Amino acid sequence: MYARFRTRSKFYKRPERTLRAYNVNPNMLRRPKVKPGLLSGIYSDETVDLRDRERLELLESLRHPRERDFYQDHTYHNQWIRRDLEKHQKVELAARYRFFAPDYVITPWVWYPGDVVEVVTGEGVGQRGTIIAVVKYKNEIVVQNVNVQDVVIPASETRPEQVVQREHPIHVNRVRHVDPSTNTLCQLELVKVRNKETGELEEKRISLESGVLLPIPPLENNVEVGDPLKDTPIQDADESTYDAEAEMALLVEKRLHAMENYFVKSLQKSYAFHEPLRVRNAEDMRAFQVDVVEAASAALAEKLVADDSSSLPAWWKEAVAPHVEEVEEELRATAEREAAAAAAAAAEVETEAGYGVDTNDDSDSDSDDDEGEGEEEGEEISRTHEGK
Repeated sequence: MYARFRTRSKFYKRPERTLRAYNVNPNMLRRPKVKPGLLSGIYSDETVDLRDRERLELLESLRHPRERDFYQDHTYHNQWIRRDLEKHQKVELAARYRFFAPDYVITPWVWYPGDVVEVVTGEGVGQRGTIIAVVKYKNEIVVQNVNVQDVVIPASETRPEQVVQREHPIHVNRVRHVDPSTNTLCQLELVKVRNKETGELEEKRISLESGVLLPIPPLENNVEVGDPLKDTPIQDADESTYDAEAEMALLVEKRLHAMENYFVKSLQKSYAFHEPLRVRNAEDMRAFQVDVVEAASAALAEKLVADDSSSLPAWWKEAVAPHVEEVEEELRATAEREAAAAAAAAAEVETEAGYGVDTNDDSDSDSDDDEGEGEEEGEEISRTHEGK
């Protein structure tokens, strides 16, 4: 959707060379001034808002492939683009981590702790000291009482700020070895000398000026570092406390139990997820099969009842006969139930109608009784007048 990634040099237009003959631009007649967008582009009478999300594809199709987009300048939001570092970043990293370069370590290496060296270049020329430590991957060494600088220890809750002096490393090219026999500067080289006792070839350093052999000190493996008050003693750490015969069975049992629990939990989780789906699928399939069978049975029954069965084979008639009888019985039972329901409904209607007629008769009889009582009262009144 966005313009494809290009290197930074392609983002900007290459400047044209100004070649003018007779003070006339050579491209003036080749590129006549035409209204912008008249010779190329998309023409439409309607106004389209390209900021609309629905017009995003149209907008991207109109964009020039060399146009810079968001992801080319902000690769943090696009993890699929792999870009190289800028030039100033490469320079900074190369200056800070020079030792990352291949073959950076000087070979052969002839500087070892215990050697006496003298500073010959840079600050502190003429100072002599013994090599305390070696930083081989940086081609640096730490010399006693050479390149001493202040180190500030920040203050804490229990003590104030402290300033101590400490030797800092210097490059090996700034120093030269001191010949122990002549006490002068010398140049060392590696040579192989056969050991008279063991008969093996050993690498040693030789002074080219005096021919004195300087052995290479072995690596110190017994150096103890750390806080003795907090660290475990080396004797306790080196003590073998593992009993394979007593603990292997327990470890194997624990591992097997852990594997079994993990496997069982995985199965339970899978079952809890898939079982409802399986039950639902089975119910849906059963309902679908029942619906299909019912629809097919109804269609077949209607066809058998409606059509003439004389054209059907005999074996087919024999096979279908029981089903036809069942269907006919079901149809008759359905018809009987419908007739009974209709008769019951008619009886209810008649009963309601009969109740309505009886009510009218009662009202008529009541009105007749009222009329008779009125007539009797009239006769009594007339008799009273006659007696008077």
